[in-house]
Amino acid sequence: MIPVAEDSAEDRTLRKRMIVVAAVWALSLAAPLVFAEDWPQFRGIHRNGVSPETGLAGAWGENGPKEAWRRPMGPGYSAVSIVGDRLYTMDAAEIDGSWVETAVALSAKDGKELWRTALGERFDNEFGDGPRATPTVSGNQVYVLDSTGTIAALKTKDGSMVWSMDFKEKFGIETPRFGFSTSLVVDGDQIIVQGGGTEGNNYLGLDKKTGETLWSRDSGAAGYNSALPVTVAGEKRFVYLADGKLICIDDAGGEVWIHEWPQGETHAMPIHIPPDKLYVSGAEGVGARLFRVKEADGKGEVELIWEQPFMRNHFSSAVVHEGTIYGFDNATLKAISVEDGKMAWGKRGLGKGSLILADGHLFVLSDRGKLVRVEATPKGYVEKGSVQAMEGRCWTAPAISDGRLYLRNHDELVVYDLR
Repeated sequence: MIPVAEDSAEDRTLRKRMIVVAAVWALSLAAPLVFAEDWPQFRGIHRNGVSPETGLAGAWGENGPKEAWRRPMGPGYSAVSIVGDRLYTMDAAEIDGSWVETAVALSAKDGKELWRTALGERFDNEFGDGPRATPTVSGNQVYVLDSTGTIAALKTKDGSMVWSMDFKEKFGIETPRFGFSTSLVVDGDQIIVQGGGTEGNNYLGLDKKTGETLWSRDSGAAGYNSALPVTVAGEKRFVYLADGKLICIDDAGGEVWIHEWPQGETHAMPIHIPPDKLYVSGAEGVGARLFRVKEADGKGEVELIWEQPFMRNHFSSAVVHEGTIYGFDNATLKAISVEDGKMAWGKRGLGKGSLILADGHLFVLSDRGKLVRVEATPKGYVEKGSVQAMEGRCWTAPAISDGRLYLRNHDELVVYDLR
């Protein structure tokens, strides 16, 4: 029998370290660098402009990130929704000699058009023509609302019409000055939308299979922002900002709470800051406010925590990351504290841009097409790369899925591979 020397404590510690390093190395080889997630609706899966994907913070060269593809698009402000290997958006196109608004599906791989479905007539406006809302994908159907009030359910496979409805015809609703802009919420078997109807048809719950009205409530003017689904005290809620009111309803249209909101240009979406806070902002002197929401037995109350005259979000919604709110105060990109609303930093030169958050960074698109990657830190404006992605007016929010960043304006759609 050959004697074996007993390991020393140092040997055992070294062996453990080597095992741990080997395990981590093996996991790094097996795991993807990017955690892919669909972006099935306006502002992503949680409607907060935040993606959980990682592996996107690599260095950009002089020419910016790798361009995957770009293609022409018709006019419109609709953002991009991505599910699997397809993306869905809306634009205006000339079909059989007439300009109409259309829903369109493209291949995420190369931008090839897979189908295009005509909706209502094109909306023309001095601030830009074409559709405003973003498609919402649920299961094997995509739900769209064009600028003049046509709401429709289409098959994701081929764009064929399952059902459609004309808001104006059915509910006597007038097209808002800037066109219908709200992106539909799909919750379970129903669609929830604020359309600005009279005679109790302002807020609607529609059967997503047929378009039939399940419930309706209130009368009022249409708003331009989209509903925010939230969970408060374990209950599902929907927050709307329209017609001088910040209102929370349940999934049957019941009012949970209501709070006055200044009239003005309030198009940006509220943001839910778990577990019980809501950040809300508007332009034209409205400014930003943070509320605490309390609820018991289906009834809630709203408490103002702070308000600031700056951080006046116009049509571009903000994002929240680790206790800091990032967004556009009109034409200045700013960072402010969730705790007290005080400004951490500001950066001019990007106009009235838009932004989303992923992998600890802000992906900012200026209103003239400059794409900038900024570290999401309250310590200061730290730019990590930029590229002139496109030209002309760029008011559409970016989208991200499977490591690819999608940007569009009235003329084209460009996709960058960030992996």
